Amino acid sequence: MNFWERVDYERDYRNIDRKKLAHEAGFDVSNISKGIKNGNIPSADTAVRIAQILGTSAEYLVTGNNPKNEFGSQPEKNPPEDFETLFIRYRKMLSELESLDTTSRDAVIELIEKLAAAKR
Repeated sequence: MNFWERVDYERDYRNIDRKKLAHEAGFDVSNISKGIKNGNIPSADTAVRIAQILGTSAEYLVTGNNPKNEFGSQPEKNPPEDFETLFIRYRKMLSELESLDTTSRDAVIELIEKLAAAKR
């Protein structure tokens, strides 16, 4: 996962759209898509502004690693990369599931649980 993919993950997690992030950080929204495609990292000051808006560290966005806090201990870990990818992939589906009536939602969840149990 590159810088912009981590930005997208954090942005999705915090429910901030690309346009709002770009506006608040002072850059064009197209830079996100271009950055993901090209694997580019923005200037340090832009990376720091983005990290502040997203409530994370520039180090995490650049490297994927959390820095140690001032007490020398590791802060709360970010979810593993495979979880991040799954979250991004299925976030829309979860929203759609939540929009269903209770009976339909329960039926879908029951079906998923049965399929998962059968696979084990």
